[in-house]
Amino acid sequence: MNLRSAARGFLAFLLSVPDAPKTPSVTVSPSGEIEEGSSVTLSCSSDANPAANYTWFKVNTDGSSRAMNQRQQLIFRNILSSDSGQYRCDARNELGTKSKLITINVKYAPKTPSVTVSPSGEIEVGSSVTLSCSSDANPAANYTWFKVNTDGSSRVMNQEQQLDFSYILSSDSGQYLCEARNELGTRSKMTTINVKYAPKTPSVTVSPSGGIEEGSSVTLSCSSDANPAAKYTWFKVNTGRSSRVMNQRQQLVFSYILSSDSGQYCCEARNELGTKKELITIKVKYGPKHTSVYSSLSGEMEEGSSVTLSCSSDANPAANYTWFKNNQPLVWKPSQPYTFPSVRPEDRGTYHCHAQNKYGHLSSNSLFMDVEYAPKTPSVTVSPSGEIEEGSSVTLSCSSDANPAAKYTWFKVNTGRSSRVMSQLVFSYILSSNSGQYRCDARNKLGTKSKLITINVKYGPKHTSVYSSLSGEIEEGSSVTLSCSSDANPAAKYTWFKNNQTPVWKQSQPYTFPSVRPEDRGTYRCHAENKYGHLSSNSLFMDVKYAPKTPSVTVSPSGEIEEGSSVTLSCSSDANPAANYTWFKNNQPLVWKPGQTYTFPSVRPEDRGMYHCHAENKYGHLSSNSLFMDVKYAPKTPSVTVSPSGEIEEGSSVTLSCSSDANPEANYTWFKEHDDSVKESGQNYTITNITFELGGNYYCQAHNAIGLHNSTILLIKGNCSFKRHFHLPHSHNHTVKHFPIYVAVCYQCMKTNDYVPVTISSQTTTVAVRSIVVLLATILLLVFLWMR
Repeated sequence: MNLRSAARGFLAFLLSVPDAPKTPSVTVSPSGEIEEGSSVTLSCSSDANPAANYTWFKVNTDGSSRAMNQRQQLIFRNILSSDSGQYRCDARNELGTKSKLITINVKYAPKTPSVTVSPSGEIEVGSSVTLSCSSDANPAANYTWFKVNTDGSSRVMNQEQQLDFSYILSSDSGQYLCEARNELGTRSKMTTINVKYAPKTPSVTVSPSGGIEEGSSVTLSCSSDANPAAKYTWFKVNTGRSSRVMNQRQQLVFSYILSSDSGQYCCEARNELGTKKELITIKVKYGPKHTSVYSSLSGEMEEGSSVTLSCSSDANPAANYTWFKNNQPLVWKPSQPYTFPSVRPEDRGTYHCHAQNKYGHLSSNSLFMDVEYAPKTPSVTVSPSGEIEEGSSVTLSCSSDANPAAKYTWFKVNTGRSSRVMSQLVFSYILSSNSGQYRCDARNKLGTKSKLITINVKYGPKHTSVYSSLSGEIEEGSSVTLSCSSDANPAAKYTWFKNNQTPVWKQSQPYTFPSVRPEDRGTYRCHAENKYGHLSSNSLFMDVKYAPKTPSVTVSPSGEIEEGSSVTLSCSSDANPAANYTWFKNNQPLVWKPGQTYTFPSVRPEDRGMYHCHAENKYGHLSSNSLFMDVKYAPKTPSVTVSPSGEIEEGSSVTLSCSSDANPEANYTWFKEHDDSVKESGQNYTITNITFELGGNYYCQAHNAIGLHNSTILLIKGNCSFKRHFHLPHSHNHTVKHFPIYVAVCYQCMKTNDYVPVTISSQTTTVAVRSIVVLLATILLLVFLWMR
């Protein structure tokens, strides 16, 4: 039998021997770490005979136990952390009991941590505070403390189970996060620390920021870090450090801030833990107010004393000052106060100051600084200014800078008398005699000063007169000087006039004729003139004696002279004394009474001729040029001639000629009676190849520009023969003044050959004879026409 068989036999022996349970053997399945939530089986086995009964107990921390089941196995389907602990397995039979302990250590992630604050209750600044964090975890958790920021971020505070604040601050208030972690997981828990603390020093702000201008809306705001929240009270701190409650709000509002609101304000922040105050100074900016000026001296000020002028004004920021004297700005640097180390008369005046800053300006009251001093050198003026004209109103004014005011006296120099005791010397109508020097004396109790002024009165010419260097008669060729004088200011300029006509002399005074001429004879005067007036002198007649100059002869009326008109011949010669005149015609002296003119009441043709005159005085004589007087007249009664004279036979030629005395010469026209047509123009009229038909009454007309004259009809009576002779007057080349000629041509006549010439009627023939002649001529003409 081998060893293994022996052992088995022995074991069987033993098993069959009744025996109490041995110490149980306890196992955990699965082996290794047990994690919460897993399935875990605790098995208990004990060697016992009879076989043991098993009971599982969970042993409490106080030593008591609680039966879990009465099985050999204790199964946890979903083991919990609370299942951790000691378990005891009791194996028992009738022979006895044996127990075995086993510890179940369930591993699990941290549970939600428990956070505690120590001490509990309110937390005040400065106290010691501990934040403790604990979390049920297996294995034990590791801890990290975080402070959570307001933006959600966090900051690690430590990595311990406790967060200690040995002296907690208000800034430590906030949310804290405790994070518990092991290899199985992490859990966290938030807690809030509310540190109670008295108000911190308040923060005081002004809105709007920057300078505060009077009249604007201003808000003072107060804020203080406090827990619990602070309550606020505003005070205005008075100069005596007392204060006045303004309100009990966080803000102090000035809807319209005034300069009087400037000052210190205190904001008090308080809670049950304490009180804090903060001061703020409000400086309200405003323009100058209550500007005033004053002097270091009162009463009268004497020249040379020291005087200080001061200006004050309520303003923020402080005002800059400008000084004014008599409302005119002074060139002092802006200075306040201002000192006159030695006051002068010119410093006298009304002063005020002008305060100004960027918010406004205001002038002060006026202060009159009255400096007393003796008169200064007077200032003398003339009104109106400029030149002084006689007759104008002129005022001399004297003024002197003096205090007290000066009294004035006017003197005319070199007269030794005062004019007026007044500041003005008035000439209501100034005269040229008022010209001269005047002195003004200005005086007061402190002294006297004088000033001279010269008055130069301007006036127009006066007493203008003219005179000659020669008296009595002035002969041609002598030297003569004419002088003009006049009283005038400024000196007059002179103009000379001769016979009231301005001569061509340059303006000169006196004026000299080196060799006086006849044409210089005349009435002279001078005219004095300046800008203020003019005046003519008396007239001076300068009578230059001289022989006659070449006489001249004129006829009036001019132009053509017609017979019967009135004509005057005039002779003129420049002579002094006046000349005597003698007249000549065709160089023959006339018996006219000597005279300058001669008149023909009714001029005649025989007055025609060459005329001249002869002028003579005691200084000489001279003849004029010759003047031809041409008397114009109409034609006189024409004179008619016939050529040839004697008997005219039919077929022969006859020439009729007409002449008349006329000026200008006459023009001639031939007519046949009862026939308006012109037969011939010219002095001669020739009839050629004469026939009986050409017989009749013919006449000529003499005419010029002055008039016309017809010849009279010549009546011819003759005997006729069959030889047809024409009978003309016997006279050979006989001139017949009274024409036309009557030519009687007989076709049949008596046998006798004799003829009787008819006598030509004169101009004095009566009207009756002329009528008979016309009648006989008419009868003969009718017979002649009947016979034809």
